[in-house]
Amino acid sequence: MQIVGQMRIAYKISKLLTHKLSGALMLCLVLSGCASDSFHYSNVGSFDHSSSSPRTKPMPSSGVYRVDSGDTLFSIAFSYGLDYRHVAEINNIPAPYTIYPNQKIRLKGSVKRSTTPTKTVAKKTSTPQKPVTKNAIAKVNSSSKPVSTVKIPDKKVSSWRWPISGSVTRGFSSAGVSSKGIDIRGKDAEHVKAVADGIVVYAGNGLIGYGNLVIVKHNEVYLSAYAYNERILVKEKQSVRSGDSLAIIGGKGTEKPLLHFEVRRDGQPIDPLKVLPKK
Repeated sequence: MQIVGQMRIAYKISKLLTHKLSGALMLCLVLSGCASDSFHYSNVGSFDHSSSSPRTKPMPSSGVYRVDSGDTLFSIAFSYGLDYRHVAEINNIPAPYTIYPNQKIRLKGSVKRSTTPTKTVAKKTSTPQKPVTKNAIAKVNSSSKPVSTVKIPDKKVSSWRWPISGSVTRGFSSAGVSSKGIDIRGKDAEHVKAVADGIVVYAGNGLIGYGNLVIVKHNEVYLSAYAYNERILVKEKQSVRSGDSLAIIGGKGTEKPLLHFEVRRDGQPIDPLKVLPKK
């Protein structure tokens, strides 16, 4: 009887151990499966260059852009690779190119000479034309006096300088929507300098892929852009001279300190190395 009892106890222990081992084995399989699946996910701390790299936006199917707070005519044209003068012309926006939130901006098309605004002005030429014109001018000047008082030279840029001292780590490409400028390696806390005289027409972070961005208008032809800044030191409508500090260098992801620099001629990106002095 004692032997039978011991056999029954041994059987129960064996059954219990078998159950626990099978459970542990299943748990291991589940965990190993989860572990293998985790390799298919990107590292949380990684930087996605494809979604955060500077690029020209595709034209909306409607051909119309609705102005957001913080936009300028220059930043809108810049983001779509357009000439700001053409955008202003087809939307009948005179200098200093004042725009307003929720305003619809046409990005393509031609100037329509027989537009409604033209007819309205013609109707008002009989008597109230002068008061309307004066009021309109007063409103524009009062909202943007700094722009109207800054004279931007129409002559060619006589000389260019490098925005920072450093080597180019990524060159210009005209293929698709890839890099429309160059990446320059800099030094920690280095000041980003204006490459020529001009006026700041955009200072903010509203353009996807550019981070803290400064755009300087040098004349009616050339714009320069300075992206990935840690901190912006200038304001919109501010006049700057060649060599003035615009921002403190920043970077993208783990690539720091780094400056992304672009030059636009008539709204189109060009290789900055074609205008910057050779080192």
